[in-house]
Amino acid sequence: MMDVQVREVRFDAGKPKICVPIVGKTFDEIIEQANKAKKVAEVIEWRADYYEDVLDDDQLNSTLLALRDEIRNIPLIFNLRTAEAGGQLEISLSQYRHIYEFAVSSRAIDLADVEVTIIDQLSTTFIKWMQALDVCVMLSYYNFKETPEDAVVLFRLNLMEHWGADIAKIVVYPENEADVLRQMEIVMKAQTFVTLPVVSVSLGRLGKFSQISGSLDGSCMTYGCLEGQPYDDAQIEAEKLVMMINELK
Repeated sequence: MMDVQVREVRFDAGKPKICVPIVGKTFDEIIEQANKAKKVAEVIEWRADYYEDVLDDDQLNSTLLALRDEIRNIPLIFNLRTAEAGGQLEISLSQYRHIYEFAVSSRAIDLADVEVTIIDQLSTTFIKWMQALDVCVMLSYYNFKETPEDAVVLFRLNLMEHWGADIAKIVVYPENEADVLRQMEIVMKAQTFVTLPVVSVSLGRLGKFSQISGSLDGSCMTYGCLEGQPYDDAQIEAEKLVMMINELK
């Protein structure tokens, strides 16, 4: 399995890196959350779909630059999630593309998290263009209804690798404990199918187990929320997550 180096952080199958999402609506909230996040995070994700001025280029630019300034050398993932992928935003494909192009061109971000269904429509040249500007591309597959059959998930991972992703992300919903274990097994299996690092997320209360056990199945990153800001019912606070993962290590 290849590992991907971003700034000082290696995405590999060792101890999963702790990513803290920033979900502020305003500039001030975003910078305040970044200030808290950098104390515990190894990676920071900006969920730009929460930002009220995301469609304003000037505001977006100053926020990107201020965010980079605030978090210094911590890798920054840019993630603009559409409503279909559980996000906050209904936008057109051209708007989506424009915002990503803008974020990548700002030189403030290190990774772009892009929905795999959208790449279908945007073409893989879009991935190559981002990579040419030194931004790693994380392709994400979401399924909020179920944990699909192993073959379906492995096919998705193969597709992501085929399209040239640097990192693959699989987010699924478990209906029972067996689904969580199966998802972990799929991620282990994936390492013989694909060479790219995989981020695996099992959602909901049941999925919490998978968030702390990445070093068992090889998931290279896990998500922890800031204190008092779980944006879904199953997020573990980042500080607790750090303790749990270190304890398991």
